[in-house]
Amino acid sequence: MTHAPGGYFNELMVNRQLLIWAIATRRQLERWELLVAANLRAQNVGASPFPDAFIWEAATEHHFLQIAARNLIRAIDLATPTVPIEPTIRAELIEGRNLHEHWVDNLPVFRVTPRAEQPKHRSGKAFAARNPGRGPYWWLGWTNTEGPMILPNVPAQAVHELVDRVEATVIARDSGLRRFIPPRQLSPWLGDEYGKDRWWPRDATGAS
Repeated sequence: MTHAPGGYFNELMVNRQLLIWAIATRRQLERWELLVAANLRAQNVGASPFPDAFIWEAATEHHFLQIAARNLIRAIDLATPTVPIEPTIRAELIEGRNLHEHWVDNLPVFRVTPRAEQPKHRSGKAFAARNPGRGPYWWLGWTNTEGPMILPNVPAQAVHELVDRVEATVIARDSGLRRFIPPRQLSPWLGDEYGKDRWWPRDATGAS
């Protein structure tokens, strides 16, 4: 570990922090993706409408997802050996959390099109340089090739895979922590067996 073995963040505590934030991130992914899928289903003719209240619910779940993911990155940074994260995914999750946390400063920058002013702080500048025409405040993002999108360069699937790696790493170090991992919810997406349609939502009952 990066801290002395007798310090507070010893191996046991780092494993705990890794796993608790992996679980929190997975839970937020599950909560948010259900809403993204419901919004897509609502676009079909004859489908149930997407209630206005769900729009704001998606916004808050999306915000909390980024908080959980940022804390997961903090836990990863304590661990030795660490868990690999693709650099753009890492950078954009950190930036996204910061831009959502400091929304008073950043909404007027990123929610105005065309962009009338430039961000003043490091996270905003880095995000804007990578995404000159896009912002972080879209909470129902989805593409048919990458599925639900947390941020312009962060597919939800990439974060699921990161959580998988963290969980596997922790359990390999301390199998006794497995009892704290809750069952996964059924994915709202059709899945790999559906090929190019893998990112189309299942029906509301979970059937394909």
